[in-house]
Amino acid sequence: MQKRKIIAFLGSPRPRGNTDTLAECVLEGAREVGCETQSFALRALKVHPCTGCGYCWKKGKPCIFEDDGTRLYDAMARSDVFLFATPVYWYGPTAIMKAFIDRLVVFNKPEGRPLVKGKAALLISAWEERGMKAVEPMVRLFELSFEYLELRFEGNLLLDELGPKDAAIERPGALESARALGRSLV
Repeated sequence: MQKRKIIAFLGSPRPRGNTDTLAECVLEGAREVGCETQSFALRALKVHPCTGCGYCWKKGKPCIFEDDGTRLYDAMARSDVFLFATPVYWYGPTAIMKAFIDRLVVFNKPEGRPLVKGKAALLISAWEERGMKAVEPMVRLFELSFEYLELRFEGNLLLDELGPKDAAIERPGALESARALGRSLV
């Protein structure tokens, strides 16, 4: 049996913050059940924002920008599950995560869609405010994006009141919930 491959896209500009910690726990849980994992910290990569130029629709040309985005496309094509991890910034994903999502337009073209269609997607988010109201618009953005790309939305881990760094570590059950989500990916 082939190992399932999970790829995480870390959208926090803050290294080793709550979102990164939760995403790593999901990946740990996935490795516990035999999955192969990989993660990319978007903050450390050069992913130029999409300009809507249409270049990606030209056969054999993934993007006009020769940056790390192309490497991420290749990693997605070789993966089974996508984990999007971002804190909430003004009721949406961070700017670096949004730039990455916009660049997924490459999978809209006829030869691009089969590379992602039917694959699983997960969302992890942490934010400072109390309650779900702050995350609802962002969750909807991801739901619609996953639906449009014909990905299967297989779950999320959404945790409020996690503003200060390391707050996830101190939240009872948060890390185990993340590991359990990873273990469920078999």
